[in-house]
Amino acid sequence: MDKKVRWGILGCAGIAERALIPAVKESGNGLLYGIAARDEKRAAAWARTHGFEKSYPDYQALIDDPAIDAVYNPLPNHLHAPWSVRAARAGKHVLCEKPMAMNAGEVREMAAAAEASGVLVMEAFMYKFHPQIERTLDLLAAGGIGPVRSLHSSFTFMYEPDGRNYRWFPEMGGGALYDVGCYTLSAARLVFGDEPVSAVARAFVHPKYGVDVSTHVLLEFPGGRFAHCDSSFDAHFQSRLLAVGERGTLGLDRAFSAKHHEVDIRIVRGDAVDLVHVPAANMFTRMVEHFGDCVLGKKPLRYPARDAEMNMRAIDACFESVRTGRPVALS
Repeated sequence: MDKKVRWGILGCAGIAERALIPAVKESGNGLLYGIAARDEKRAAAWARTHGFEKSYPDYQALIDDPAIDAVYNPLPNHLHAPWSVRAARAGKHVLCEKPMAMNAGEVREMAAAAEASGVLVMEAFMYKFHPQIERTLDLLAAGGIGPVRSLHSSFTFMYEPDGRNYRWFPEMGGGALYDVGCYTLSAARLVFGDEPVSAVARAFVHPKYGVDVSTHVLLEFPGGRFAHCDSSFDAHFQSRLLAVGERGTLGLDRAFSAKHHEVDIRIVRGDAVDLVHVPAANMFTRMVEHFGDCVLGKKPLRYPARDAEMNMRAIDACFESVRTGRPVALS
């Protein structure tokens, strides 16, 4: 019987219950082993409900268990770096929720801890593992719309202020740019296959909570290419990506939230519209299986920590531009 990755989860986060736990159960190379929470009784209840082998009284106890191979960290953003570093130093591979950390320096610390311990760390950008993204990159590489000159990516939804949720606390990494803007910047870098050279960003900051409710970014890439990236807690739902080439456009209506939907990639060349159908797929399961294969030494990470660092570097530049009101160069 092939060895399976024994997973431990830090915290009883909604994303873990909705997505990661089912993904591990569906995966062919992983199994649920441990769950830890600030409330020991809640962890024990989750263990019974979801089929974990063990529960722990706190995060450190889970990390210290030699039976755990890999840790999933879905804690609030300000806890991504400290607990991922602790896990890495304890010899655990780490799949960390997006955004990887609060800044690029924290990502470098996480990567250094993983390298020193000989373990892997990866940002949990599940959207990259959906077949529509893989197909999109193939179509663009084949030159179907010509060289991409510009890109527009949007991730927005209506979210009423909630003083109990970390997304509304600046010190915990709240705000739209951290929460959903990270996807839009990531997609721009992924499509262009390059890093931005400058960023201009403007934001509406909530007068009570002090987080960016809506942030709009213009990234400049080498060769006169541009990406307009929107993120918001106060706009109708969008999860879109539009790549504009010299000979056509390519669009996704559920670029970051395909979930279990069947989707179409829309290619427009002049008056001709072609739809490339992509069957439903569980992008979380595909991500978990990829990471599991890497942990088991079967393949290299498709998106190593350096990718997360560069995305965080772009986010850092956007925050600086919002703060100063000026464009920020990324050398």
